[in-house]
Amino acid sequence: MHYRTKVQPKNIESPFKPDEMFFSITDLKGIILTGNDVFYRTSKYSKEEMIGAPHNIIRHPDMPRIIFKLLWDYIKSGKPIIAYVKNMAKDGSYYWVLATVMPLKDENGKNKKYVSIRIKPTTEYLDLVNRLYKELLEAEKSGGMEASYKLLMESLKKLGFESYDEFMKVILSKELESKKNILKVEDTHISETGKEFYQIIRTVFGEAKKLDQVYNSIYKKINAFEEFARILHEKSDRIFSLTDYIRLISLNSSVESFKLGSKGASFSVLSAEMRKNSEMGNKIIEEMRRLTEMIMENMDKIVILINISKLQIVMITKFLREVLKNVENHSSHEEMEEIEENIRDLLHLLITDAREIMENSEKMQKHLRDIDEHMKKLKILIKRLEFLYLNGMVESAHHTETSFSIIFTEVNKLVESTREVLDSLHVPLFEVIEKNKEMGREFKDVDTLVNKMYKELESIKSLV
Repeated sequence: MHYRTKVQPKNIESPFKPDEMFFSITDLKGIILTGNDVFYRTSKYSKEEMIGAPHNIIRHPDMPRIIFKLLWDYIKSGKPIIAYVKNMAKDGSYYWVLATVMPLKDENGKNKKYVSIRIKPTTEYLDLVNRLYKELLEAEKSGGMEASYKLLMESLKKLGFESYDEFMKVILSKELESKKNILKVEDTHISETGKEFYQIIRTVFGEAKKLDQVYNSIYKKINAFEEFARILHEKSDRIFSLTDYIRLISLNSSVESFKLGSKGASFSVLSAEMRKNSEMGNKIIEEMRRLTEMIMENMDKIVILINISKLQIVMITKFLREVLKNVENHSSHEEMEEIEENIRDLLHLLITDAREIMENSEKMQKHLRDIDEHMKKLKILIKRLEFLYLNGMVESAHHTETSFSIIFTEVNKLVESTREVLDSLHVPLFEVIEKNKEMGREFKDVDTLVNKMYKELESIKSLV
């Protein structure tokens, strides 16, 4: 039984370096099952004090309750969450972390444990969050959790985030980017010890390093995905407004041809053609709108999962390094079993996310190819409009008293601007299709390497 004495917070920071990481694993009630050395050292509790204690043993009074409610809502529903958390060590000192908390699922997809990986925040978002949390605490005192949640969402919107999910994606991406040169896989001193357990862990570490190289290549694709998402979002509004514009031009054309009566027969035909093109364009563009939404959704999931996976693989290698460094201290059967289970749990998270990335990648590839087909259809439509423009200009030369020359000049502007938008999307679309295909091949390598690591870990069973 763990009894927690009242710890008084101190305005002293517990040492936690930007190149360090730690993890902890809890049961479904938040009771700590295990962790790594950096976790125990930063919290200043011994391993014995931590195991079996509730995770809120390190909760700091400066933390608003709404963040933990959000955390539990996410992980209980089977989704990962990323949040800035201020923790309190045993002596009352504090340490800030960016925590990525993930459900570890069984073979039926049900949550069986929760894994939290923490890195030190080093971006400007920490100051911003620190101020926001103070405001949330005040809101909770006066209006409870409801007021706190409302303020959180309003504050995120003011900062340009439509949802907490969008905020999570950005903060993890920025924090990893700010530490890309320090938060990485380091080599370890290779001992020639004949101890079997050491040799197994050393082999697993070698495979983990190969895995990291694959993930480095996958991680670099995030920029291409995010750039395409930005261009697609930026240009799609111009494409989506196209049908309304064609409809307006065809309506103006119909009005002008009606004014001419029997003399406007040829214009009436051109107007009818424009209306027909407007209807066709509407169908194409509505489908493009639907595909764009699905691509953005797939891309958001892929980007956040790749970032989480990058975090996981660096954590795995850092934990293996820690084990290799202290191998003489891990000689009991219980300790070896615990280490093996920890590695398995971290690998299980990695491979589960890898498969989810691949599912989203396959869906996205289909949507990207579909949008490419719709862009081709739109280009045919644009050619038809160009033909109508040329015919319209010839006809309007005979009727200078009308506004047809203005109307068909507008058609020409529309043709040119739409062609420009479609051309600007072609190269990034092709690039992201190719990078997505390449990523599919790389994830097959991930699967192979993880299976090798699992197989190697089996050898530990013979030692215990």
